[in-house]
Amino acid sequence: MNPMRHDGTSELFAYWNRLRGTRAAPERREIAPALIRKYLADTFIVQAVGPGEPRFRLAGTRICSVYGRELRGASFASLWQIKDRSNIVRLIKNSMTNKSVVQLTYEGKSTRGRRALFELILLPLASEANERHLMGMIISLGRPFWLESDPIVENRLQSISIIDPRYPARGLPGDSILTIPENTASTTLPATRTIISRKVGHLLVFNGGKTVD
Repeated sequence: MNPMRHDGTSELFAYWNRLRGTRAAPERREIAPALIRKYLADTFIVQAVGPGEPRFRLAGTRICSVYGRELRGASFASLWQIKDRSNIVRLIKNSMTNKSVVQLTYEGKSTRGRRALFELILLPLASEANERHLMGMIISLGRPFWLESDPIVENRLQSISIIDPRYPARGLPGDSILTIPENTASTTLPATRTIISRKVGHLLVFNGGKTVD
């Protein structure tokens, strides 16, 4: 089962998976930009120093164009509507800590009130002393004609898939994926009957969720 809807996110995930091998995550120094050249404009690196807020360390040119501003140094959560921000920060920090892969779909609202659907993937990298990093991709599903000329000013979370990092690179069984339905309220990620039966530590961070023993 593959929750990814765009070739770009699937290819970046496959590249990350090859790099990590049997490890939980690859090291940042192992990333070879030339091997993902096709999607560099859609790729980013998020960094958190100590307990600090996750921020963009790098952001591809197309991502910056979509949002109408330079994102280097910007808070990752600042892209999202206020009621989604705490959940986004939890997802990022737990991906960094537990090395889980997170895939999101979200709706972007533009300055003129137009809307576009996006897919985002977060791929953890090995921790470095007091710093933690994620490699990721933001890519439009459909690419409306106005994109990059009418900046996106707010993201609205629609769905989440979390991939259990304990599975080896050879493949991902279908029940290693947690999906939050698109009509889920954004205020808090709720308990859901689709939680996998195995223990997955990173699910504990969701307010209102249930501990999986």
